[in-house]
Amino acid sequence: DVVLAIGAELGALGDAEQRIKQLHAPDGGSAAAAPARSVRRATARRASKRRATARSRHGDTEASILEAATAVFAAEGFDRARMVAIATRAGTTKPTLYARFGSKQDLFAAAVRREYELRRGRLFEAYETGDDLPFRERVRGWNAAYFDFVRERPDGFALITEGERHPAAAATIERVANEIVERIADLVLRTSRRRSREGARLVAAMITGMLTSCAREAVAHGHDIDDAEALCESFLHAALRGVDPQLIDAFG
Repeated sequence: DVVLAIGAELGALGDAEQRIKQLHAPDGGSAAAAPARSVRRATARRASKRRATARSRHGDTEASILEAATAVFAAEGFDRARMVAIATRAGTTKPTLYARFGSKQDLFAAAVRREYELRRGRLFEAYETGDDLPFRERVRGWNAAYFDFVRERPDGFALITEGERHPAAAATIERVANEIVERIADLVLRTSRRRSREGARLVAAMITGMLTSCAREAVAHGHDIDDAEALCESFLHAALRGVDPQLIDAFG
């Protein structure tokens, strides 16, 4: 009996040792661990997919809210716009608006910021192209980028005009407007081959002011946007061709 007991114990120890060796071998334990790893990977993939879907839905919802806010603020103005009207247009609820944006002022600022970012992206894309074209064609491209945006996003254009009256959007408007002026100043320096940054900024400010005023006047009085664009292009081309380049360098 003792011999049998000792034999059984040694057998058990041998089995344990064999299992330990299998676990530490290059492929040891892989067959047993593979199902567990597969389950963990599948779980991780499902969790990652859920997070990506949630982010996508969040982005879609935020975009729809901002589109709705742009339309309502543009039509009603900040003071008369109602959060419930924005929520209804966006297909969501008023508590969701407050949860996402905090307040009516913050939602308004977010909508203005988004609109300015969209405008900046469109304009900068146009400014980056056409260096090999004749000057008149470049002016036409820059001018067309602005008026195309006015045509495509009339609510956004109206919102920016409304935003200039409210402190909630003032910082955003000032920041992006300065970025656009700086970018146009780059074009002025490159086109005129002058050195004064301050002089180029003044010319750029004139250009942005002219484009904005022309578009606003046309929209406010129901004029044809195509006619306004053509007039603005002609005026802009003539003005830039007639500028004395030395006057640009007179400013530092």
